Amino acid sequence: MSNMAGSSTTELRTPVFNGENYEFWSIQKKTILKSHGLWDLVEHGFNASNPKKEKEIEETKVAEKSTMAELLMKDARALGLIQSAVSDQLFPRIVNEETSKGAWDILKLEFRGNK
Repeated sequence: MSNMAGSSTTELRTPVFNGENYEFWSIQKKTILKSHGLWDLVEHGFNASNPKKEKEIEETKVAEKSTMAELLMKDARALGLIQSAVSDQLFPRIVNEETSKGAWDILKLEFRGNK
């Protein structure tokens, strides 16, 4: 009998991407990211390094700062999910990416092909 109460700790598992079958892997990974409410962030990204934007954030109220912190945490979670689903051989290709969108775009550009 399965433990439904503990199901929140169970992650959907995708195969580790090794450079083959990118289309299948990306479909499975998108589904997982969507299930965590993270796909929009991966697909569209955000700009946290814009100095003008940083100044605006500093001048905003606490609730808006909290929203940016939540966005950064969600992006870190999405990036971690992507990093954990690539092989050790492919990981160096995305190791320097600091956003989920950046990592996703690198894999998509290199392995999706000319579609």
